Amino acid sequence: MKRNFKADKPNQKWVADVIQYRVFDEKIYLLAIKDLWNNEIVGFHISRRNDNPLVLETFRKVFETHKDVTGLIVHSDQGYQYTFHA
Repeated sequence: MKRNFKADKPNQKWVADVIQYRVFDEKIYLLAIKDLWNNEIVGFHISRRNDNPLVLETFRKVFETHKDVTGLIVHSDQGYQYTFHA
């Protein structure tokens, strides 16, 4: 993205991040994906683990409702859960 976080149309640029919350004595992880065109959260998933299945499940759910993502760029912090082979 070269630090250009503006989009000219929907499904052009998305950003994704994992946020950790503590609920009582348990940690939960929220992965949210935002479309930079209108700042809409296009998808999210909550898990008890910050791992590869969290990322895969979130994107699986998002791609069920967003079919035309030709040319889409997704930006993340490139943590291990985003850079694994699958």
